[in-house]
Amino acid sequence: MASHIKTFLLFFLVSFPCFIFSQELEIQGVVTDIENQALSGVTIFIKGTNQGTLTDLDGRYSIKAFAGSVLVFSYIGMTTEEKEIKGQTKLNITLKEAVQSLDEVVLTFKEPFVEAEKGKLTFNLKNSALTTGQTALGIIKKLPGVSVGQNDNILFRGAAGINVMIDGKMTYLSGNQLSNLLNGMSAEDINKIELITSPTAEFDAAGNTGIINIIPIKNLKKGYAVNLRAAVSKGKYWMTNENISASVRTKKINLYGSFDYNTPHRFTQNKSENTINEEENTLRLHRENEKAFKIKYYTWRLGTEWQFLPKHNIGISYHGYLDDFKGLNNSRVNKVNNSGDLQSFILSGNNIIEPYHYDAISTRYTFDIDSLGKKITADANYTSYRNYSDGLLKTDNYDANQNKQNTEVLKSHQPGSVKIISAQADADLPFKKYSIKTGIKYAEVENDNQYRFDSLQLGNYVEIEDLSNHFKYKERIAAAYLSGSKKINKTTIDAGLRLEYTRAEGYTVKQDISNKWQYTKLFPSLSIGQIINEDNKMDFSLSRRINRPSYTDLNPVRWYNDQYFYYSGNPDLIPELVWIYSLAYSLKNKYIFSVIYNQSLNFINRRLSIDDNGITIKSQSDNFGNRHRFDFTVSTPFKVFPFWDILFFSDISYTKYPISEFSGEKQLSKWATTLMLRQDISLPKEYKINLSAHWFSSELLGIYSSHPTGYVDFGIKKSFFKKKLVTQLTLSDIFNTNRYQAHSLSEIIDYSYNDKPDSRRVGFTLLYHLGGNLVKEKSRETDEQKRL
Repeated sequence: MASHIKTFLLFFLVSFPCFIFSQELEIQGVVTDIENQALSGVTIFIKGTNQGTLTDLDGRYSIKAFAGSVLVFSYIGMTTEEKEIKGQTKLNITLKEAVQSLDEVVLTFKEPFVEAEKGKLTFNLKNSALTTGQTALGIIKKLPGVSVGQNDNILFRGAAGINVMIDGKMTYLSGNQLSNLLNGMSAEDINKIELITSPTAEFDAAGNTGIINIIPIKNLKKGYAVNLRAAVSKGKYWMTNENISASVRTKKINLYGSFDYNTPHRFTQNKSENTINEEENTLRLHRENEKAFKIKYYTWRLGTEWQFLPKHNIGISYHGYLDDFKGLNNSRVNKVNNSGDLQSFILSGNNIIEPYHYDAISTRYTFDIDSLGKKITADANYTSYRNYSDGLLKTDNYDANQNKQNTEVLKSHQPGSVKIISAQADADLPFKKYSIKTGIKYAEVENDNQYRFDSLQLGNYVEIEDLSNHFKYKERIAAAYLSGSKKINKTTIDAGLRLEYTRAEGYTVKQDISNKWQYTKLFPSLSIGQIINEDNKMDFSLSRRINRPSYTDLNPVRWYNDQYFYYSGNPDLIPELVWIYSLAYSLKNKYIFSVIYNQSLNFINRRLSIDDNGITIKSQSDNFGNRHRFDFTVSTPFKVFPFWDILFFSDISYTKYPISEFSGEKQLSKWATTLMLRQDISLPKEYKINLSAHWFSSELLGIYSSHPTGYVDFGIKKSFFKKKLVTQLTLSDIFNTNRYQAHSLSEIIDYSYNDKPDSRRVGFTLLYHLGGNLVKEKSRETDEQKRL
């Protein structure tokens, strides 16, 4: 198998020089009305094809077309314009008001589910019928190459060093904090998700595997819009999601807001086991856990954008949420000897009350210098994230004859806070023959966690000094970047350099231990796009990245599952540095083949060890040395019938890195495969059906080797009343096959786990849309405007 794969890859790479060259152009411009006001949401498509795009909030667009193609510009209430491409790369259009109203405008292009360009995969989710009852985290882990490990850590291509952005803004959160944020966002509010495997210099250098950028759905039409959504799903628990969102957009002012109530309850059954040595006896621990999380999310968003001068815009937005989180973890742990005889067992229950509060305020100023797209932007952001975690772990100890020996009670109080301040300024300067981008940024992140553990002794709670502590973390990052882009005939070159200065300090108060980092790093990036002919193009990109240890990974506080297993941070972690190389080939603008290679230094992942008591397992992040990761991906769409589309996606990977053993260093290596098959069927009377199947082979996850798993999802979507009312039914994990299993490859500890999440669910959504046009002229009041 391995030799066949290597032979195929060699053939693939050697074949590239055999293709001949042609001419494809990237057309950019701005669409305005006769008063020189930018028009957002203008439909632009290549005549005679299904390829197209829309203008953004500033009326700008970008589309690739061959010389001789005809671009069609269409907007409700305006005349339709057609322009032939004769070799130009800049094309600004002015649309005039139509004399007569239009009955209906039908979009003649359809966005593909997946697109690839310049080290980035884009997944278009807006019209998917598989989002009902799903959170943003739930939909992310269904994307190719993405998985979720224990404690909801997001893994991309087998590593946890992925940064998540929402609408282009860095979240700066990780671990449970990040998963809580994403669990509070409904997948039905997502327009598209970008997996940026090789980010350019304008992006933060953080993230050893790249960046996930979540782009929400926005209303780009002038006028007003109100959406009312109600969703319900059923698995182990009933879950609901109610949402109201509204926006008003005029030529100069845009107002928007939303309120969302969501209950993404979670339930997981877990089995795990490992060997321990107790009083010179070898015993086996068998665990059975049930984790039930009851969650109520209240999310609100407000924002406005104001064009206070012809070329000057300012915007301010506020995003807040309250996560009312309650959890219960019931566990039974059996101790058995080598003969399988029960020696003793424990019954424990861990009650957690952990409300989270999140507030984020952002402001943006934009100066549009000219109609070619030159602009200057300035952003300032403030984020406050607070949680107040209280837990009560009660453990009953029994002997082999089921006689209760004693009861132990451990109470925890772990309030924590994260404060983030960032500011940046960017200049985007496109010229006729080249383009320049430059900018500066400064960010401060402060984390504080004062945690205390108490044991119950003679009816009173007494602080456990060895477990209680106070951990503080501060991080300062200053950055500047410069990048340039130039097109030479059929070749596009993007090159950039980012400079980042980092100063960080982790301080453990009781022990008076301070861990400090201070360094300056350069992060170059390069992307080369080559048009081979009308049906073939290539993109090569490389970038250097850094994965700074997250606050959660550094914080030495403990999170107990039971008295035999806990998670803890590691204050001694050092940053991970990585080079990412990517080569992509596109055939007929739809068949996508890519090769990605990651080379990491000081790779960060989870490691297991035995606590000082010789019995309890400690799970914490650690540095693993050098990691090599190779991925070969294939995305192939097929049209079975005009109404039936199929997308097949596969990822073949090879991973290698060392782990420390009693006998020295041991190299781990493994081939792995991910497969996805998605079918989209459009039926008469506005019915749309999605059916997707996912399969994951065994792969390396730190010291673990995971077991194969897979699942099938089904969704059907139907619209009524001229698309004002949309209904959606989803069946997730139809055959209830999805689970997370893994076993340790380390000789230090033989731990294995088998988690079964509550993944088989049925969901139903109703979405009602109200829309209209604020402009008084009757000629612009059409049915299509109401449908938006």
